[in-house]
Amino acid sequence: MKKIISAALLMCLVLCLCACDSQEAAPATEAPVVVTEAPTEAPAETEPEVPEGMVTYTVTVVDEEGNPISGAMVQICLDACIPAMTNEEGVAEWTVEEADYKVSFLTAPAGYAADTENYYFESGSTELTLTLKAAE
Repeated sequence: MKKIISAALLMCLVLCLCACDSQEAAPATEAPVVVTEAPTEAPAETEPEVPEGMVTYTVTVVDEEGNPISGAMVQICLDACIPAMTNEEGVAEWTVEEADYKVSFLTAPAGYAADTENYYFESGSTELTLTLKAAE
């Protein structure tokens, strides 16, 4: 067994060395390109394209004062559940087929009370804001 492992390692080493030797550096004979045009305006940020038949559902989690809560684990469920964690803006997103999804919390961040309620996207709605209460 030791001979087989040794042979395999030796083969890997040889292949790695062969791959390194076959890569030649490009000659540096061309002069660098200098851009002399005035800078143009940066392109506007665009929303990522959503595939046909799919919808992006957004859940925003805030505290009682309306401040975003990051680190809350929420999920959307239909036949199966898909978890996501809220970002610094308190937002979690899913791009999935359009349906009547149930939303629930898996975990609340430290300092906030657990929420065991189920929430639903209203018919045709793709955005939902949920409020977590401070732990007592």
